[in-house]
Amino acid sequence: MGVLLALLLASETVLVVPFVPRGDAPPAAGIAVAEAIVDVLVQANRDDFLTLKQLDAVLRRRDLRLDDAAVAARALELARPLGASDVVTGEVWLEEGQWRIAARRTKVAEAKAVVEAKEEGPRSAFPALAHKIGVDLFGAPHLALGPLTGSAAALEQAALCWKHLARQSLGAHARITLQPDHLAAAERACRAALQADPRLGLARAGLAVTLAARGKFALARKQARRAQARRFVPLAVLAESFAAWKMRDAAGWRAVLEAAVIARRGFLHALGYLAEDRMEQGDDEAALAIFDRYLQLSPNHPWAMGKKGRQLARVGKMDEAIEISEKALGLDPGNPELLIETASRYIDAGRDAKALPLLEQALKASPPRPTAALRLGYVYLRSGNLPLARQALEQCLQLATREDEARTRGIAHADLAILSAREEQYAETVTELQKARGEGNNHLPCEEPELRRWKERPELREVCVAAEAALANTAKDEDPVPVEL
Repeated sequence: MGVLLALLLASETVLVVPFVPRGDAPPAAGIAVAEAIVDVLVQANRDDFLTLKQLDAVLRRRDLRLDDAAVAARALELARPLGASDVVTGEVWLEEGQWRIAARRTKVAEAKAVVEAKEEGPRSAFPALAHKIGVDLFGAPHLALGPLTGSAAALEQAALCWKHLARQSLGAHARITLQPDHLAAAERACRAALQADPRLGLARAGLAVTLAARGKFALARKQARRAQARRFVPLAVLAESFAAWKMRDAAGWRAVLEAAVIARRGFLHALGYLAEDRMEQGDDEAALAIFDRYLQLSPNHPWAMGKKGRQLARVGKMDEAIEISEKALGLDPGNPELLIETASRYIDAGRDAKALPLLEQALKASPPRPTAALRLGYVYLRSGNLPLARQALEQCLQLATREDEARTRGIAHADLAILSAREEQYAETVTELQKARGEGNNHLPCEEPELRRWKERPELREVCVAAEAALANTAKDEDPVPVEL
């Protein structure tokens, strides 16, 4: 009882992993249970909570999806880069029309289960059972709001909808990367959920994202607001802010997220978006202040520590930047993203020799990280080792095949343009610049000495002028940080 009381009083950073479906349980049932438990955390407004979209940002770097069976088995490994102090895992069975749910709450540091819970009941009681499991695990019987919905069909369809939407970033500068088949499947599922329960905010938030993906931003914003009429729905907040940004309403975007982190101080996803925006806008002090706030809530969050390290480097505090980056890596040794971040801080400080082994280690991860090859290419380019630079940059392009890696590909092509210019290959230089623009990268190295000497040549001038005009005349619409943790 004393352990449980301590758990109830402490503020934790909680990751809920999709449960493993068993028997006749549909594939999305595990996601549905996870969303119901996250909702208990959200409504209790006591602990810091991680969204399933934040989990998916880690999964995509491991070539996994939310409904992969390997996710639950690797829960502790996945919890560390997310800074989780507690992780919830479990199984959900559907057999002969009866649900059974078994859950465990585990302390990440000790890898020890501290609370276990079981619930069972008829198929129609699925939302209530999933909600009760959350209450069992986190001791929140006082909640005025009950389950997300009273409809089992609505909850199952909403979970299916978000399974398809998980990979779409909702950050300020994110592009629409949903494939048409996933978009269509998500929309069908969310509409089916709303037909079963028009008041299910989780489903309406998903519908808002599908509308935004189709360019119907005003309608998407309206649906996201409707989704929040009855309860606080984190994914609806993110959907509303995303639609606001796409409508070029930066003030509205910021207001939505700032109001959300006031209403739910543990809404780390929204806080991270605010910090990333300040980074992108060059407001270094504001970004540092937000990351400090983030780390006050979740002190051992490696992603936030790594990003704070990046900010410290931008303001010239190299020793502090390296120190916090090394500390983050110490919390999750071997994490490829943290290896790359720490190596980047060494590169910022001119300590390339220390960066190389970390980048090479990240390239040996499974799967290999294209950003590691990109950084290696930059180091070799900077040192004048052009053959190794080309090899690394071309490897980066071979590895960066996902839709959300366009920015990485664009930077690699820009670096290859500099490399080609050093090799006196004018035509190839222009081609690489054009490829960089094709990936959405208009930050071209046209003023670098290697290229500036050719600035009057018509082909080079054409691509550089076009890139400059694109930067001046369009709002930035690229993902500044390929993570949304």
